[in-house]
Amino acid sequence: LSSYGASRAATPFGTPEEAANNEGHADLAAWLVASRGWTPLAHLETLTAARALSLLRSGASLHEGGPTPLQRAAGGEGEAAALIRRAAAPWSPASHSLFPAAAREYAVMVMRIGYQIALSPPDGAEARPDWSALSDVWREHVLPHAVAR
Repeated sequence: LSSYGASRAATPFGTPEEAANNEGHADLAAWLVASRGWTPLAHLETLTAARALSLLRSGASLHEGGPTPLQRAAGGEGEAAALIRRAAAPWSPASHSLFPAAAREYAVMVMRIGYQIALSPPDGAEARPDWSALSDVWREHVLPHAVAR
C-alpha cells in the first residue's frame, strides 16, 4: 500500500511506526522508518516489472526521495531494479520503451530530422548518399545526447 500512496499520517492510535511497535511488529516498524522517504518507484522488494515499467513510462523520477529509486536499484536484484538501471542510462533503441511518453515522442521527432537530413542530397548533387550510414550515426550518437527523461 505504501507504494500506492497510503497515508502514513498519525491517527488516534499514533503513527504507523508506533502502532507497529505497540503490536510487537518491530520489523515492520523499522521498515516503515526506513521507507519513509521512498517514492513508489523505490519499493523494489514489492514492485513488479509491469508496475516499474508503468511508473517509468509515466515519468517517475529516478532521482527523488531518499534513498532514490536509482540508489536502491544500484545494489538491488530483480526485474524492477534492472529496469530502473536501464532507464538511467542514456537513450537507446533498447531503452526507448522505458522513457516517458514526451521523451519517446521527442526521440521519434529527432530521428525523423535525421532521416530528412540523410535523404536530402547535398547542394548540386544528383545522387543521394547512402542514407543508412548517416541515420545509424544519428541514432547511435545524436539521439542519446538529445533525449532525456
